[in-house]
Amino acid sequence: MTGDPAAEAIAAPAALVVAAAPGETRLARLDHGRLTAVSHHRPWAADPGAVLLGRLGARLPDGGAVVDLGPLGTGVLDAREMKGERPPDGAAVMVQVRQAARTEPHGGVKAARLTRAVAVTTPRLALGGRRPGAAVSERITDAGERARLLDLLKGMVAKGESLVARTRAAGADPGALAADLASLRAAWADLAARAEASPAPALLRPPPVDWDALLGPADPPPARIVVDDAAAVPGLTADLAAWLDPVPPVALHHDPADLFEATGAAEALDAALAPVVPLPGGGRLIVEPTAALVAIDVDAGAGDARTANAEALADLPRTVRLRGLAGAILVDLIPGGGPRLPGPARRALEAALAADPATARLAGVSRLGLLEISRERRGPALASVATGPAAQALAALRAADRESRATATTALALDVSPAAAALLDGPLATTVATLERRRGLRLVVRPGTTPVDAPPRVTPP
Repeated sequence: MTGDPAAEAIAAPAALVVAAAPGETRLARLDHGRLTAVSHHRPWAADPGAVLLGRLGARLPDGGAVVDLGPLGTGVLDAREMKGERPPDGAAVMVQVRQAARTEPHGGVKAARLTRAVAVTTPRLALGGRRPGAAVSERITDAGERARLLDLLKGMVAKGESLVARTRAAGADPGALAADLASLRAAWADLAARAEASPAPALLRPPPVDWDALLGPADPPPARIVVDDAAAVPGLTADLAAWLDPVPPVALHHDPADLFEATGAAEALDAALAPVVPLPGGGRLIVEPTAALVAIDVDAGAGDARTANAEALADLPRTVRLRGLAGAILVDLIPGGGPRLPGPARRALEAALAADPATARLAGVSRLGLLEISRERRGPALASVATGPAAQALAALRAADRESRATATTALALDVSPAAAALLDGPLATTVATLERRRGLRLVVRPGTTPVDAPPRVTPP
């Protein structure tokens, strides 16, 4: 032990780094000091898993419908979600976010994708959904274990309930599953009460922390957890108890330096937002998301094709996971110097993709020699989360918090883009007020000419 939690996280075989800030908790996974996964938890946002009470809007040509989510924008229910008796326009509907709204690479925004089949979950069970009865995740492939779980769940599920054993239910004892189900039923009761008492539109249940992205079934458990906020430790430990047994030691980062900066996670995140991924032998990957797919080109640079291809295949699973790339992914390896995807390399790539917490697979090699990979869209890509109005608004709050702790200032102006200002005055208004009370601070939000992709300016008013 060095006495420096950040240094210990870097030196550990695997570690979690948790940086709490106004309106957002940033979580990073380090494997041997290298950033391999990241998640941004925004409890105020319409992110995957959030449950909202919206108002049904216009019918879409395909039979779906638009849903008004108030200050969080709009979402879309597809035609399947509108089967059966359609509620009248303007009716309050409880929905859950399947996919967050996202900005397309070349402009335009895709609305959040919603479902009326609301479910609450633990790592082992999901309660709610579309079909009453008991079921087992298809990702549990052992026939004996599937039969055991299905038999257990059939004895637990109540009439009208939909109960699914998730991947981490494999090997769980009946007592653990019963405890999970009791907590889920309590969560459902709370959700129903909130829906009854809340005027639409309203956020009924915040999005959960995406622990799946950080603690995949094939990931080694973290040996260290470092947190920069003592107040976050009890909740974090309770959350992780459902995912890790035992929960590893949690160390507190006391240094005023940003925890992501101290562990190198911030620098690695900046690099992950660039289109070029350097390879050890002098080659590089060039990542270009488009509206239809993600194109990845392999360039040997000053190196040779065989080495560049081998290094590209080794780095590809990490690049895809860290950047949150999803959908159709085409990889153009360098021709020449033997087969583009020899048998051992193919098997290694397939194994690495199978270990991804999201469903990812190698579909094959096209007639043009392109590797075809498909990956489940679990959430927005890193570029959508780390840039844009929300990222700018949250960066302004982090900067104001740091400035107020470092100086005796009692007032600060936040110069941001109009879109970021709308978030600070809307969904983030409670966060702003909490920060003001906590720091004895007055914050003035000033929408102006600051571009949405520029850093915010935080200065005395």
